[in-house]
Formats: sequence, C-alpha cells, structure tokens
Amino acid sequence: MTLRRSRITTFIFIATLAFVALPAWAQEKAPDMTTLWGLWSVGGIVMYPILALCIAAVTISIFGYINTPEKKMLTTHLIPQIQDAIDQVNLQEVQTICNANPSLLTNILSAGVQRVGESGEVDVGAMEKAMEEASVEEASAGMRTISYLSICAQLAPMLGLLGTVTGMIKAFEAISHGGMGKPDALAGNIGEAMITTAFGLIVGIPSMFAYFHLKTRYNTNLARLSRVMGNLLHRLTVAINSTGSHHGQVL
Repeated sequence: MTLRRSRITTFIFIATLAFVALPAWAQEKAPDMTTLWGLWSVGGIVMYPILALCIAAVTISIFGYINTPEKKMLTTHLIPQIQDAIDQVNLQEVQTICNANPSLLTNILSAGVQRVGESGEVDVGAMEKAMEEASVEEASAGMRTISYLSICAQLAPMLGLLGTVTGMIKAFEAISHGGMGKPDALAGNIGEAMITTAFGLIVGIPSMFAYFHLKTRYNTNLARLSRVMGNLLHRLTVAINSTGSHHGQVL
C-alpha cells in the first residue's frame, strides 16, 4: 500500500510540473506548426487535460506490466514449499510462508488458513469458502488500477472533441467579425479544432490497447490461480484422509 501511494505521489508531482512549466514555455516560444510543440501550442488549453491523461495512462501501464506477470501474481516459486507444508497438514507453516510473501495467491490462501485457525480444526469446506470470498475481493482490488486505463482511453478522445468544438466556435466567431477573407485569422482556430482531436486519439488508442492487453493478462493469471488453488485443496484433502485426522498444526 505504501509503495502504491508513493507511485501515485510521483505521478501527481510530474503532472504538476508539466502544468506549471508548459504554459511558461508557451509564452517564450512562437507556435511552429512543423514541430510537436508548435502543434501543442495551437491546440490550446484542452491539451493540458489530455497531457494529464497521457501521463496517467503511461504510469498505469507501467504499473500494470510490473505487477501482472504470472511469477509475481501467483508466486510460482513458492508453490513447492506450500505443497510440502500442506502434505504434512502443517497450516502454520503455510501461514508463515503467506505472511512473508504477499501476493494474489498467498493472500487468498492465507484467508483460508485463518478461517481454519479460528476453529482449530482443518475443515476443507470452510477453508474453500473463505478462499472464495477472499478471491473476489483480491481480484477486484487488483483489477481496479488497470480499469483506470479504460477511463483514460475514453476521456482523451472526448476531450479532443471538446477542443474541436471550441475551436470551431472561435472560427465562426472570427467569421462573424469579418474574418472570412482573412485566412490567417481562421487558421489558428481551425488548427485548434483539428489538433486536439488528433492528440486525443493519439492518447486514447494506445490506452485502450494497453487496457485490453493487461486485462487479458490479468484474467489469464486468475484462471491459472483457480487451478492452483484447486490442486492445493485436493492435496490437503488427500493428506487429511491419509492421516485419518482433521487436526493439524494450525494457528
């Protein structure tokens, strides 16, 4: 949680610097339509929220790629240790492993072990029920950050459309003041109308691609998680039946 807050703070700091520095630069530089900054300057004020969405989309995408690999979500390197502890019906050791290595897998498994620890008896049914409840909560929490990419992907083109509307309004206002025969008076407004739409799509299209890619990656790992959990519960059932007891080393 602390790491996530630090990343959010970093994002806010970068966005603030962008909002403060860019207007000052705009006053020093004349728009040059052959450069990216010239196009940005012509785009007007709507470009700044589009920039904020761009920064947010990049930050969330990096966060998603770092936190959704199978090795990180399922901590596959710990599965042999967990299986050995389950084969001995040593749920205290399972809990120790889970507490020391938080992940989607270990958090859900820990919830099941804690439910068993409350009764002092290894009840596979109660453990499975607790794990199902925890899996819903953990899966929703993990997907929440990725879902923000969808918001960025939808808002960016809408802001671009807003810039198009405001630019056309300014163009019609210039025409009403006798600017019909003065192309220079209309060029900036028409440029604002077109450029904001272009930048909105430039941000929105990659954001939508990243969202669906990370969502598919996340859901694939959830499907694998379900199979891993089923195998662990099966091993626990077999271990209990082989010992002929429903009691083990629990918390």
